[in-house]
Amino acid sequence: MTTPAPETLEREKDAMYLNDAALIRWLGVPEKAFRAILPALETKYNFPRKQPFFGNKRYKPAVKTWLDKHNGLIMGGPPAQRSRHE
Repeated sequence: MTTPAPETLEREKDAMYLNDAALIRWLGVPEKAFRAILPALETKYNFPRKQPFFGNKRYKPAVKTWLDKHNGLIMGGPPAQRSRHE
């Protein structure tokens, strides 16, 4: 993925809906790996889907909430795993 223009990054900073490229930049994950697992995230793990009404972009707060649940920060998410040293 090429680095977008500074104006693009500034515009994306406060955007509520992100296309997949902007989402990958926001998450800071490797593009190739994320794109490979994205279909499974959507079908098996209920990852927020693209919203056609908003230009086939994903709602950023929904992605953050999904991540918080997935990482055990919100009640109803997967239980946090304890390390052996606790």
